[in-house]
Amino acid sequence: MEDFKTIVELWEIYKVAILVSLVGALIGHYKRNSCILLPIVSIDYKFKDFRKLKRKSYSTFKKGLIGLLITLKAFVYFILYLVGIRFGDNKDTDPILFELGVIGDLIIGIGAGVIAQSTIIMSGAHDQLSVVVTALLAGFAGLSYIQKFQKESLDHAGIEYRSKLAQAEEYSVQMKKESSSNQEVAATREKI
Repeated sequence: MEDFKTIVELWEIYKVAILVSLVGALIGHYKRNSCILLPIVSIDYKFKDFRKLKRKSYSTFKKGLIGLLITLKAFVYFILYLVGIRFGDNKDTDPILFELGVIGDLIIGIGAGVIAQSTIIMSGAHDQLSVVVTALLAGFAGLSYIQKFQKESLDHAGIEYRSKLAQAEEYSVQMKKESSSNQEVAATREKI
């Protein structure tokens, strides 16, 4: 195997495999999405306290002070939401979704290209055509392989999240039934 000491030397050894593997990863990305998908961050966060600022009875100074305090409160609640502490309107919101899109697929392509080149070198073949074909297939196949696990993981996470929500709703309904029955018992005792 060839020795390298810097990133530039590493690039010189693997550049053909990486570039061809990136093409394979782009083909796989386009096949899956039918377009180039940019990174997506989905955060289902709700904060309704800004409605207090719509009241016209506040003076300009008071409205500014309340706006500053509400903004600070929204920032703190958002940080707590990101950490996983959810309450109020955000208790039943969807989990945070972060999808790298084409950038993630290109990262997979780089890794697949390096693995393909290393495999060719270790097999003793030094033919550039074998590097190109193997890297192209590795970029496409590596992406398909990882996407299969990603889909299974997302499906499992969604099912797990929905079951937690269902359990929370069942607990909430049970607590409401108990509190209403306690109120009925208290009302019956008052009548007696």
